[in-house]
Amino acid sequence: MSDSAETLDVLLLAVVQGLAEFLPVSSSGHLVLGRSLLELEEAGLAFDLALHAGTLIAVLAAYWRDVVGLVQDLLAGRWGLIVWLAVASLPAGLLGVLGKPLFEEASTSARAAGSGLLLTALLLTLGQVASSRGASSGEEPEVEAKAPPGAGAQPVPPLWTALVIGAAQALALWPGVSRSGSTIAVGLLLGLRGVEAARLSFLMSLIAVGGATLLDLPDALDSGFGPVTVAQVGWGALVAAIVGLLSLRLLLLFLRQLRLTPFALYTGALGVVTLLVSRG
Repeated sequence: MSDSAETLDVLLLAVVQGLAEFLPVSSSGHLVLGRSLLELEEAGLAFDLALHAGTLIAVLAAYWRDVVGLVQDLLAGRWGLIVWLAVASLPAGLLGVLGKPLFEEASTSARAAGSGLLLTALLLTLGQVASSRGASSGEEPEVEAKAPPGAGAQPVPPLWTALVIGAAQALALWPGVSRSGSTIAVGLLLGLRGVEAARLSFLMSLIAVGGATLLDLPDALDSGFGPVTVAQVGWGALVAAIVGLLSLRLLLLFLRQLRLTPFALYTGALGVVTLLVSRG
């Protein structure tokens, strides 16, 4: 394969990562499928981490005011949202440690990914129904993020919601389950507004994805980029960041219009097809 063709393949994977990381369709499953189709299975762990770093940059770009607010809260001794995010990160952290062998085995199973996609479709459907009912009734959200006392303090939902939404994030350890889809859908089920559920979901991702990236960094440095060059990885990370920011904006547009059904139909159909054609 020529360098130009390989660079194009890397950029295509970066586009897949940027789209699927934020749209509720499961990025891990799409990235594995894309690597297989483009015959880049040997690209190293460091390559995957570089693409994830690109999408983390997209989150920082989209929610930089919230990130600055978190730093200001920390310096001012305001712990409300910081504690909420920490509690929300506990379920995935604990389950990831305790169930690591199970999830590693499942990550190689197409049938496991198919079942995860169907779960994503179910959660998105439930979230759509809950948000549509709330909009049609004209009722105020059952759970609303409120700013705690103190100038500049950021809005914080009740702490118990952190455990519930955190448990939804833990489901995404299973292949095919969308992290953004599960957390946003459960947020909608709890009564949060769509945009607020997305805000919390992506702030949680800074901890979840950033933490996982740091933990995998030593192994990634050992394994390297495989056949992909450093320059190609750099371009891939940049494209993943740009496409990720655009797809995040697109998701927020869908959430403002309470339209999760297209994503539910897509993940449901893909899950069914995956289960039908897979053998293990």
